[in-house]
Amino acid sequence: MPDRQTHQQEVHGYLQKHFPIQDWFFSLPQGSGMETYFVQGKDQQYFVKVGAHAERYLAMADAGLTPPVLSFGQLEGGSSVLIQPLINGRNPTRADYRDQLERVAALVHKMHHHPRLKEVLQPVSSNGHRDAGLAALDQLRQKWGRYKGQVPNVVEFVDNSLEKLALQINLFSAEGLVTSHNDICNANWLFASDGNIYLVDLESMAIDDPAFDLGALLWWYYPPELRGQFLEIAGYPYNDDLKLRMRVRMALHCLSITLPREQSFDSFNTDRYHEAFDDFRAILEGRENPQGYYP
Repeated sequence: MPDRQTHQQEVHGYLQKHFPIQDWFFSLPQGSGMETYFVQGKDQQYFVKVGAHAERYLAMADAGLTPPVLSFGQLEGGSSVLIQPLINGRNPTRADYRDQLERVAALVHKMHHHPRLKEVLQPVSSNGHRDAGLAALDQLRQKWGRYKGQVPNVVEFVDNSLEKLALQINLFSAEGLVTSHNDICNANWLFASDGNIYLVDLESMAIDDPAFDLGALLWWYYPPELRGQFLEIAGYPYNDDLKLRMRVRMALHCLSITLPREQSFDSFNTDRYHEAFDDFRAILEGRENPQGYYP
């Protein structure tokens, strides 16, 4: 397994240099994303991320959409480092999403249309939903190509599914890309104990079709009877065009998350890979979230 603590000594040196505390205790968060740490020194607790795009965090923090950035810079070896306060909070439940529908929808609207955030993300040559969808499909096909040889029993199913999705993407005709989170799953929401709501883990952010974020949020966490209300607050029409785009982009996402993320510590279990398709199959077949929306 890769070493999740490759830069710990460099991080320790950075903390000693930039904070008035010399002795630090390190622990590892759960998960298998990028190299991150919880650090504690005296009565101070921080979250440290190595390899982060600091500009994104600064823009989101300026808008109150992610925790404040206390320090950022480079480690001795050249990797970027970002320090934030360790927020007391939790990932939301399905009930939390329903109870806080207006605030969640308003937060998504603010993020999607934040001018400073758009300035720090890589520009795109087209504002069309079709081009964004085809780019996402191409990226997924490359990712799938790196692993398909290890799971021959599902290759035909996945390849055929991607061909069908390509046909549907070519039906997209409208325009209007936004600053999209692109990994808006429950693990990346933080409901803080002080009442604030934050989005974290901003490494996948891009200028993209809003259907990517909207499809994931609505299909995973909001039953059909609440989706119209959510989209009205978020500023999007609940029409057939958006429904198609949300379903197709969610299908691509459901397949993508079955594969290891780049620059992460994810593993790839080939023996049980076929069991990872519940969400992918459901969204392809037009069904709702297999886990349901209520406890």
